[in-house]
Amino acid sequence: MNSILVIGNNVRNVVQSARKAGYKVLALTNYFDADLFLYAERVEKIKSERIGKQATRLAEESGAYVVLTSGFEDLKLNAPILGSEHKAIKEVVDKLRFYKRLENAGIPFPELVSKNEEDFKKIIAKPRKGGGGEEIHFLNELNKAEKSDYIYQRYIDGIPCSVSLIASENYVVPIAINKMFVGWKEMNADGFRYCGNLTPFIVDSEEKNELIKIAVETASLFDLLGSVGVDFILADKPYVLELNPRFQGSLDSIEWSCDTNLFKLHVKGFFGEKVEIPKFYRLAARAILFADKKVDIRCSPIGNPFFADIPFVNQTYESKDPVVSILSADKSESEVINKIIERKKIFYNLQNWNL
Repeated sequence: MNSILVIGNNVRNVVQSARKAGYKVLALTNYFDADLFLYAERVEKIKSERIGKQATRLAEESGAYVVLTSGFEDLKLNAPILGSEHKAIKEVVDKLRFYKRLENAGIPFPELVSKNEEDFKKIIAKPRKGGGGEEIHFLNELNKAEKSDYIYQRYIDGIPCSVSLIASENYVVPIAINKMFVGWKEMNADGFRYCGNLTPFIVDSEEKNELIKIAVETASLFDLLGSVGVDFILADKPYVLELNPRFQGSLDSIEWSCDTNLFKLHVKGFFGEKVEIPKFYRLAARAILFADKKVDIRCSPIGNPFFADIPFVNQTYESKDPVVSILSADKSESEVINKIIERKKIFYNLQNWNL
């Protein structure tokens, strides 16, 4: 196995990790980042109407194993998959089916409710499928008439976090606990929109053990292989939000924090080889900066180690579009956050944007 085809909405992080693991990597994606071309030997834009044939052709031409990432986890292909089987993924990506499995197993998650409850201001409307906090919002009088593919949950006020794991047929190994950045105004995000991770998330030993225990129990309910992650809201106890049957957005922060290669661990999990829990050497973060208005890119900081998912010069972004990822590492959370904000200012200055 020398070649890997990575398919997803945005695949730079997985492609980069696979390339550093020693593989020849191809990318089939919706977004072209300037730094993606540093690591992928071939990049194609997804043609939605024929994605199956396009992916199968690329895999056959290169003799590649396919890795499915965000937005295409449940894509069914006639090609070798380096990850979970389609049947297992289908059980996970449908949140209604997923929560029913959790309920049967006695695993805590935010209560499913009716949208017609009187206390509607504390109810969250969430698509049955999808991720990244997209289209999640509080229910109110103005939007009570939702699409049929929404579910409704009791809102729980807490800290968004996740546990990244490596799964095989015989084990589920916890790799890292991550704090999640959600609706971070400094990154021009609002609502429940995902905008990055901090690794490791420092919690007391009791909370740490409980997060890991529930994450392992959750992942063990499904026949998943390789890199997977369980998202939580940490309040009076951990409540499971979702299970990602793929590489997660925390990939960069974990690799920076642990000096490890997650793609190598993913392959070990797939083939059932022993996986060692990595050590943490520093706190690290990846933050996603969104456009706060329509903006044009004047400078592409390709090669700068503090930026990733880098846009090309002359690209135009609309308000709310993800523009660039900012990377940072230090010995405390406050110092990591301060560096992110300073690097945001550097990026703005490079583009000659007003803060």
